[in-house]
Formats: sequence, structure tokens, C-alpha cells
Amino acid sequence: MPTYGELVQKYQKRQKAHIADSVAAGLSYADNLAVDLGLMEESGLMDAVSGALPFVCIAVTEQMKVILGKKTQKAGISDGVQRMLKTGAAMSVGAIASVLGGPAAAVPAAAGARLLINHYRSKAMLNLRIQERTQRLQALRQRRDQFSAASEEGRIALPAGMEWIGEE
Repeated sequence: MPTYGELVQKYQKRQKAHIADSVAAGLSYADNLAVDLGLMEESGLMDAVSGALPFVCIAVTEQMKVILGKKTQKAGISDGVQRMLKTGAAMSVGAIASVLGGPAAAVPAAAGARLLINHYRSKAMLNLRIQERTQRLQALRQRRDQFSAASEEGRIALPAGMEWIGEE
């Protein structure tokens, strides 16, 4: 079981990825804002590049972690998919906010959506860890009770599901 310090280091490393995702999504909205303000000419290529930029960044960073041995292939794919889903949801919220409140509302709405998703996921993971630890403590308590009951009878404790036969 990891120590508290190891858990803190692990989660601090994860926060860097969230910042990179937010910056990439923000750059996508900055491109749209520059086009709306007339600072940049609208072209189909720029829209495609700016829309795909956050997802390309996620794919590249996750693959680099796999190549460098910081993650397994399975963990890299799982983390990449989760990051892409979160980014896609945040970009969707930003697009809706851009339509409803103007281009300046897109970045705060997207960042707020990412924060809400992170908050919900953190609470869900905390609940899962608490449930698993509670189940483990219950299993340890049952095992201790079985061992103490067998010790009182003067016999050695048998593994769960086994019982003594031939004695009455």
C-alpha cells in the first residue's frame, strides 16, 4: 500500500497533464476568438488544426509516457481516452457558451467544465477507495474471528471454505 507521500507525488504529477490539456483547449478557443475579432483570416485548415490540437497533444504525451516506461500500454490508452473525453466535453461546453455568450465566454466555460469533471472524478475515486478498504477490513475481521474460533477448539485454523471431517 503506498504511503501518503507517494500518493501526493502521484497526484501532483497528474495535475501537470490537466494543465497541458487546458492550455491546448484554450489555444483552440483563442484561434476562434482571433478569427471573430478579425485579427486572423478564417480558413478551413486552421479550424481543423485548432480543433484537433488538444487531442494530438494528449495522444503524443500519453504515448511518450508509454515509450519512456512511465506507464504500461494499457494504462496509457486508458488515461488517454479519459483525458480526450474530458477535453471533448469541455470543448463542447465551451462551444455552447461561445454561441450563447460570445467568444469571450468559451474559455471560462471550458475551464469550469474541466474543473467540475475533475472534482466529480476525484470524489468518485475517493468513494471507491473507501469501499475497497472497508471490504478489506471486513474480510480481515472475518479471518481473525475464524482463527480465534479454531484456536479455542484446540485445532489449527483451516483456510476459508474448508472444515474438519471425521470428528463428532
